[in-house]
Amino acid sequence: MLGNLQQGKHTLIIAPRRYGKSSLAERAIEQSLLASVKINFHLCTSEAEVSQLVLDSVIKLIGKSIGQVEKLMSSVKKYISNLEPLLSFEGDQVKLKLTPRNQLNHAVIISEALLLLEKLLLEKNKKAVIFLDEFQEIDKISKQRGLEGAFRTAAQEMHCLALIFSGSVRSLLLSLFEDENRPLYKLCRKIKLDRIAAEDYEKHIQKIALNTWEKHLEESTFNKIMERSNRHPYYVNYLCDAVWEASLKIPSVQDVENAWTNVVIEEWSDALRELSDLPVGQRRVIKYLANNRVESIHSQETCIALSMPTSSIATAVHVLIEKDYIEQSKNGHYNVINPLLLAVLRGAEDSRNQLL
Repeated sequence: MLGNLQQGKHTLIIAPRRYGKSSLAERAIEQSLLASVKINFHLCTSEAEVSQLVLDSVIKLIGKSIGQVEKLMSSVKKYISNLEPLLSFEGDQVKLKLTPRNQLNHAVIISEALLLLEKLLLEKNKKAVIFLDEFQEIDKISKQRGLEGAFRTAAQEMHCLALIFSGSVRSLLLSLFEDENRPLYKLCRKIKLDRIAAEDYEKHIQKIALNTWEKHLEESTFNKIMERSNRHPYYVNYLCDAVWEASLKIPSVQDVENAWTNVVIEEWSDALRELSDLPVGQRRVIKYLANNRVESIHSQETCIALSMPTSSIATAVHVLIEKDYIEQSKNGHYNVINPLLLAVLRGAEDSRNQLL
């Protein structure tokens, strides 16, 4: 990923929720030493909000990557035709504003703003990065795909400005970038984040254990951390924080179990609320998958156990995969991705009436 940024190549990060996509992007940007801005589209509800957010971010990055805006006005004017550049004075600072000349299509505003930044960077022999987070919201906002086309138009002309695309809904992101009929098809280098291997976690965790207690964790203790967290990045960190906070001496397997129990208790009500938001059929299916090793989701045994027809089960599984609740492993089994939800689903007998 670092190489992509340094070479001005665009990157798409694909992973389930809470897998560390933002942390990876921010770490790579930090190591690149390039000027950057992060745009989060999560709260955008209209094309106007998207275009304004892009405009504001471009202006901010011009100041961070190139320098004093008042000295750039001649270049800015040279590179734009649909935006009006204005300087405003706020205290001792001079700020650039870009205002649409007419009631423009918001796609035009986005494309011209991004290309302005690219041309200024090229003129000054600089490089920069824009991190576009929760980018799947564009799909919900722009039904005519005009915004997608705007990003494509600008991105394919870029050599100095690298874009990173990420988001929390894998299915929507993949639709944006893997459908050959959509503007962003094949635009980016893809980075797919899988679960980190236990041996890679071990190097890091054992180093911290040695610094904390002057001893390495017992193999059984480390393995218990991996088992309970299911090597999910967010929950490995969460569980380790809980273990470290509670342990004055080198922790045991039981200490890990106690810490995980506390994590589950802390998050129990939120997990139940999240599960209760699912339709009944999906709740039945995910609970069944959490508590059974299913060889075939379409088998008669599964249909009888769930009291659901095959078509309904297939639909529920499809939606749960799209929502990043479950995933299918290479051996064909379905697994609940979030270890906290898995713990609640396996231990929710006293909450049975709330779930089913």
